[in-house]
Amino acid sequence: MLLLGFFSAEIFISESAISDYVMSKSDILKSEIAKDFRKGLLKFFILKMLDREDMHGYAMMSRIEELSGWKVSPGSLYPTLFNLSTRGLVKVKVMEKRKMFSLTQKGKAFVGQFNANFDSGLEEISRIFREL
Repeated sequence: MLLLGFFSAEIFISESAISDYVMSKSDILKSEIAKDFRKGLLKFFILKMLDREDMHGYAMMSRIEELSGWKVSPGSLYPTLFNLSTRGLVKVKVMEKRKMFSLTQKGKAFVGQFNANFDSGLEEISRIFREL
């Protein structure tokens, strides 16, 4: 049994009750919580992929699914690409009836800053969550 103090009251919670809330990695990626989290990260996933190579939308969706199991819909991907384009981070070229997306110089600079601050940013988010 674990003893937790909460608002000066003591609450007893069995270890089996806590384990009901612990999910496997694959379950976490498929959960409702993860859905909202992934939508917030989609623009960063796109920018990171385009930092490696120019890509078309289907290739981006396939790569994200391959790595995470998340099947990104065109209804999520293309509005995000449009937003990144209007912000001047991504440019579009039509090649062989496909739209190819690539980073602009501003997009490359953004990804460079993101890369340089990624670990410290995750640490800060983790710290805030622990203190909330």
